[in-house]
Amino acid sequence: MRRLLTIIGVIAALPVLVAGALWAGQERLIFLPDARVIAAPQGWERASIRTLDGLDLAFLVAPGRPGAPVVLHFHGNGGNAEDRSGLGALLHRAGYSVVLAEYRGYGGNPGRPGEEAIAADAAAILAWTQARFAASPLVLWGESLGTGTVTRLAQNRPGIAAVVLESPFTSVADLARGMYPVLPTDWLLRHRFESLSRLPGIAAPVLVVASEQDRITPPGHALRMVAGAREGRLVMLPGGAHPAVLNDATGEGVRAVLGFLAALPR
Repeated sequence: MRRLLTIIGVIAALPVLVAGALWAGQERLIFLPDARVIAAPQGWERASIRTLDGLDLAFLVAPGRPGAPVVLHFHGNGGNAEDRSGLGALLHRAGYSVVLAEYRGYGGNPGRPGEEAIAADAAAILAWTQARFAASPLVLWGESLGTGTVTRLAQNRPGIAAVVLESPFTSVADLARGMYPVLPTDWLLRHRFESLSRLPGIAAPVLVVASEQDRITPPGHALRMVAGAREGRLVMLPGGAHPAVLNDATGEGVRAVLGFLAALPR
């Protein structure tokens, strides 16, 4: 009997233990910082900003033709900005200026990532971009976790020509609810990255690119994001690539984005 009671006690305690681990370790689940110092590939510049709390954050810039649209890109929770320079080079060859934003804790930058800190840093990088490319239409591109940053950045903000959301999610809370249905994830999360609720405040056209078999950000999230946008368009790619454009071997994703951007009024 004692052994049975012990087993029952352990089983009963498991949800509490898992919930505690999720609360204490959620940063390690949400953010996967790549600390390799980013370097500027040929044709790129390594720029930096000073954050409100005194950190110097480096990121990558590829200037295009004067007045050409500028794409400000925020990557997902893994890798770093330099890993996206190949995608950035495709955009640059198509005539765009490109800014590959980097986060605190990533790419050799100091600090620890968190939703509020990243949001403040993203606003600072946006201000830097607008000052550097003052005559250029501005496109915001978010990849996976970066879609949460971009929707927050674009909400109720004038002067955004377009928004690209690659492999988006409606919120981290919704993702967590799908992964841990028996846990009170709404109470546990400190970094929620609400995206769907911000879409009504985005006046710019929104392109959502997703993979139909994505297991990280399931395609149902993309469908809800398109439906929630004031002016939304969906490109659903075959297969399970995540992020949908970055890891799309066919090139169909980047062609869809370039077609979307080319059709924007100048």
